Amino acid sequence: MKIKIIAIGRIKARGFQLAQADYLQRLQHYTKIELTELKDVPTHNRTVAHIQEDESRTILNALPDDAFWVVLDRRGEALSSEAFAAFLERLANERTKTVAFAIGGPHGFSDLLRTRADRLLSLSAMTFPHELARVMLLEQLYRAFTILKGEKYHK
Repeated sequence: MKIKIIAIGRIKARGFQLAQADYLQRLQHYTKIELTELKDVPTHNRTVAHIQEDESRTILNALPDDAFWVVLDRRGEALSSEAFAAFLERLANERTKTVAFAIGGPHGFSDLLRTRADRLLSLSAMTFPHELARVMLLEQLYRAFTILKGEKYHK
């Protein structure tokens, strides 16, 4: 199973860049993983709703049609690490070829993308910067694969 992460914008903070690169490298041991960073949507003199709509359309255009779409959204379901691992295992057992995770910018997504998602997933009830959310998703993907392989990373 291939994992594709599609995110709005680039990570600017050096620490987050290093953490992202580290987890991407670690994950290559378990699965094919691809990160696509899409251009930031212009925000000057625009409402949050317009920004959300444009970002949602940008993500929709980048999501592969044959993938299982998971949209990270505060309204989504929060899973434990073990439940997230079981979710990925179920998709693999169903012969899902690609799982695509969508991460928006600081304003989140519009209903346009949420309604098209196969699953809405929340990383936490708390609010985090979208750059940190990307690193958190990568860490949880890595943790899920170590859980499934019975490795010692998850305690």
